[in-house]
Amino acid sequence: MKISLITVRPRHSAYGLFSIVPLGPVYLGTILKEKGHQVVVYDEARSHIFDEKKGELHPDLLNSDFIGLSVISPAAGRALRLLEAVTAHNPGIRTAAGGPHILGMEQAEEFSRYADVVVQKEAENIIAEMVNGNLNGIVEGPQVKDLDQLPVPDLNLVDHSRKSILDFFKLTPVSTSRGCPRNCEFCSVSNIHGKRVRRRSPELVMQELRQRLQEGYKRIFFVDDNFSVQPSKRMSLLEAMIDEREKGRWFESMIIQDEVPALLRGGDTYVDMLRRAGIKTVMLGVESFDDEKLKAMHKTHSKTDSEKALRLLRKHGLIIYAFGMAKPEIDDKKSIRNQFRKLKEEGVTYADMTIETPIPGTEYWEKYKDRLTALRNGSPDWDQWTFLAPVIPTKHMSQEAFQKEVKRSMQRFYSPLRALKEILKGKLRKGLTILYVWITTGRMYR
Repeated sequence: MKISLITVRPRHSAYGLFSIVPLGPVYLGTILKEKGHQVVVYDEARSHIFDEKKGELHPDLLNSDFIGLSVISPAAGRALRLLEAVTAHNPGIRTAAGGPHILGMEQAEEFSRYADVVVQKEAENIIAEMVNGNLNGIVEGPQVKDLDQLPVPDLNLVDHSRKSILDFFKLTPVSTSRGCPRNCEFCSVSNIHGKRVRRRSPELVMQELRQRLQEGYKRIFFVDDNFSVQPSKRMSLLEAMIDEREKGRWFESMIIQDEVPALLRGGDTYVDMLRRAGIKTVMLGVESFDDEKLKAMHKTHSKTDSEKALRLLRKHGLIIYAFGMAKPEIDDKKSIRNQFRKLKEEGVTYADMTIETPIPGTEYWEKYKDRLTALRNGSPDWDQWTFLAPVIPTKHMSQEAFQKEVKRSMQRFYSPLRALKEILKGKLRKGLTILYVWITTGRMYR
């Protein structure tokens, strides 16, 4: 069978600074390829497949036997319109939808009106049945209990028909674990993958890393949502990476996503091992330097913990990419500005601030789903779910003023002058990254 798997991209979103292949559809595509199917994975950041204004689809899609969509909330509206276009052009194509957005039952039911099958949670164990027509309607995919049973993702399945400036920031994704024991109110990870952390064996992770080296990839992004959640469980993998790196050839850079409590638990010895293993950048979920706000978000660290973690990373020479979040019902102009001032004081290289947004399947959604302000005909207007604009009431200023303050604070943190200084110091990639963020910040917050 001819199968097309699509990562639907939103019109405007906080996502997109880095160019990262969507790993979920590639896993599914690799499984189907091994079963003899002809598979292409389309990422709309790389492939122009749907002209929404004209309602036109790429001819290759219309020749498919099966089309599967991976959907996040900012792309939900576009995904529904894409499914409508598929049905209008070729109603004989079997269709499916999955992804974080469809965790909510109301959202799953909405997509079930357009797709033959809607899968919640993990799909690897049932993707073959979905394609063959043995499953229909809304189904819940069982967890992959042993991640070592999954194949190494075949990145050659991804179509690259469109060039992008983001290719300069291209990162190669590697997954080593699933699951998160935390319960952050805005996050759906534990609802998708569970609270128990499952890990691939160090041997298989190293096999994949060696393969990526041979394939010529230079920069690795570990997609684990919380790399160091149990530092003691990471030692064997880090030791293997250190040994491999000492042999000579290794990656130019490696990036992990991490949390404050785990890094503090690991301490100097652990963070030094991250550095020696080739990790250069840590994307850290600081969220805020306000203890009241952290508690409201159900974060398990404090302002003081964040300060200690940032200083620990800086001590070992790691690049810090800090994530902050503006909370509409708590933050005001002063607190938003203080967030970026504090990050500058702590020596953070890159910083990002999104606006807390209710996503189906999260506690935050349940709290605010009846108080949404971004509506169209009485229903959520998913095109406005950009994480760059409030979609619930703001307390201390208007929604427009709230958004503008986040934008201005971001642009103050990055600037053309700062970019030029880095370029003149010979740090071309860093300088261009800063300039790119400054430019796109001005364009994205609309």
